[in-house]
Amino acid sequence: MLRPRDSNPSLHNSRRKVRTIQMQNLRSRRSRDKAHAKAQKAMEVSKVKTNWSLRKGGAYTADARAMARALVGAGCSQEKVGKMIQYVASMAGRSVKHKMSRQTVQRALMEGGVAARIQLAHEMANADGVALSTDATTMRIFSMTSTVSHSSETQLANIKFQISAISRLYKQSPLARRSKLNFELHDFARIVKTMNADHAADAKKLARLFKEWRNETSWILLGYEEIQRMEPPKIVKIVREIAATNLQEVGGADTWSKLSDDAKDTLTKSSMDTLAHCIGDEVFSNLPPEVKREIELFFWVGCSMHKELNCCVAFEKGMQLYYEGRPESERPVLLANRDNDATIQLAEEGGESTAAVRRALKVSERGAIKLISLFGALVNHKDDKKGLHDIYENYFRPTIGAGVRFPDTSNTRYQSHGCGGARLLSYLEEHCTFMNFVKDQKSKRTLNHMEQNIVKGLHCSRTMAQMIAFVLLCMALNMLDLGPLHDSVKIHMQKLIENPSILVSSSPDAHKLATLDEKPWSNQEAWAACVRLAPTHPDVVPLISAGLKEALDCFERFTEEFAVGGRIDTTTPEERLAGCASSTNDPNKGLLGMWRKFSRESPSSTVGHFTDQAMFRRNDTQTFMDKVMNTDEDHQFLRQEARRIDESSAEKARQAELNAHKQQVVDERREKDVEKAEKARKETERLTAIGIKLDCAEVEKMTDPKLKDQLELHCRRRDKEIPMKSHMKNKGERLAALLAAIGRLEGTFSVASSS
Repeated sequence: MLRPRDSNPSLHNSRRKVRTIQMQNLRSRRSRDKAHAKAQKAMEVSKVKTNWSLRKGGAYTADARAMARALVGAGCSQEKVGKMIQYVASMAGRSVKHKMSRQTVQRALMEGGVAARIQLAHEMANADGVALSTDATTMRIFSMTSTVSHSSETQLANIKFQISAISRLYKQSPLARRSKLNFELHDFARIVKTMNADHAADAKKLARLFKEWRNETSWILLGYEEIQRMEPPKIVKIVREIAATNLQEVGGADTWSKLSDDAKDTLTKSSMDTLAHCIGDEVFSNLPPEVKREIELFFWVGCSMHKELNCCVAFEKGMQLYYEGRPESERPVLLANRDNDATIQLAEEGGESTAAVRRALKVSERGAIKLISLFGALVNHKDDKKGLHDIYENYFRPTIGAGVRFPDTSNTRYQSHGCGGARLLSYLEEHCTFMNFVKDQKSKRTLNHMEQNIVKGLHCSRTMAQMIAFVLLCMALNMLDLGPLHDSVKIHMQKLIENPSILVSSSPDAHKLATLDEKPWSNQEAWAACVRLAPTHPDVVPLISAGLKEALDCFERFTEEFAVGGRIDTTTPEERLAGCASSTNDPNKGLLGMWRKFSRESPSSTVGHFTDQAMFRRNDTQTFMDKVMNTDEDHQFLRQEARRIDESSAEKARQAELNAHKQQVVDERREKDVEKAEKARKETERLTAIGIKLDCAEVEKMTDPKLKDQLELHCRRRDKEIPMKSHMKNKGERLAALLAAIGRLEGTFSVASSS
């Protein structure tokens, strides 16, 4: 039966809408059910883990080895790398059948070291110039090794050895064959334009030796180039002459035939190098001056950090000299250690001045630097088991907030003492209160000797005057990354010497005259404290002047490489660009710090293991491998080379070499001691046979050698009033000293006989 059409149109439309909504709900339920069923099926499938193979052809893949290196670099133990890979894979729904062993992980790290050395050679083969900084080339690490001695000659030999090893490795690599590049030891000598190191004597000598070797290498290369331009008959003649000379030197053809091929090659190359050096020297002398300058372009640059550090030391020396000769009451309080302080106190009570007292006074220190060091050792000792680390930080956190830890003066970090002094001055009253807090929290309410010294220093007006002067210096002459500003530093120092009061001026614009860069004070709180305290410490201004005089003299010595008319001063912009180097050798210091931390955390690891990992991370070798060394041939070569190094027991050989050298040094010193003892015995017998002469008339007729013998005899009877040998310049002075010694000896005899 047909239902009649609704007479009401609005009702009809409403019914249609309801029907539409019902159908939409039905379709959504069906879609939801399908999605739910699909998800259930996916979950069931996901429970069945798929295998993830880390091996290919029996060896771990390059990706697996890269993952191992990344995990170790992130701090994962080599022992746990295999388990960690399995765990991460399981979280991704994968199953890893093989667990990477610790030895495989170590091999992967060694492969990274091999790749880093190849990378270094490849980059230097494409470089026009590099800067050598002891253990680093620009910002690339190429070696960190211990040598048998610290002499400059040994350091240079070690550099040559390391670069030669890198060169041999690169020549054997597939990358060198593909790129058709070559990198030899003489290429390294040619591209090194700058050496950056500290200001130690051995570092300067190393730079001189390196420059000499570099020039000799350049002349040899010039000689070979000249030989190659010769006519073939002349070259053949030269080779024959060298061969004849070698035969004559070794003792004939029979002896030559018994030599190994390596020995023959070494002799031949040495002879050829000698000839090339002679020819190259002549070629070099005929070159234009600008070409000579380009070949000899080499700079030695001292680390700017060491310049600043030594200037601070000199400034402190100048402050101590300011108080030299004054009574004890007008000098900074003496901060002697417990034993020396007891010796001094006993002497003051007894009124005697013995040798022990004089020594105690000589070795004991005073002043702001000593106070800052003591406080740093108390609240931030390098051994975290000692001191009041947590107590200090918890006490000052409400006052200071973030960065509450006291500067690391215990490890002598750069600018640590300046920052420590700024902290003490900025919160001087709080630190005095803190020391009372330290005392009151103890059951016996007493401070130990070091804490008592700190309290004495904090309440000593002259010690605080030194601290104000020192902190102002550190803020006014921040010499980090100076570059070409050394002359400006000297001028600024001289300005402050002539008018030191500008450092303690309370004017808001005082920094425009007081600071080197004319920028606001780096530590506004410390500057405000210095300005507030300076009027109550009248020694501040003269201390600044006295300290700066010593600092300026020191800075002159430590910037000699930048002298007007010197090598650096006369260079062109292009030459400076070729010899561009960092103003500090911080990368080396940081590397040594990394090694100390690494050796503490991994005591069984070796320097070689650390160097491999440090080179790989610092040189970003993984990126280099992904872009350049990414073929199967490359990875196979890395595995083979790492296996060869591992099986060669290089670390054992290195340790054996070190031990053998130490034993050799000990044996040589023992032999010298025996020779010295025998020589001393004979000298004693000779002098005993001569005997002491008391006849002044006879003494006055003695020759100079006999006077020396008599003086030596009196010295051996412990006459301490005889001047040192270096202080007696001529025979007359020696005769006067001997007559005085005879008088003292006769006086001793007369006293003994009368008693």
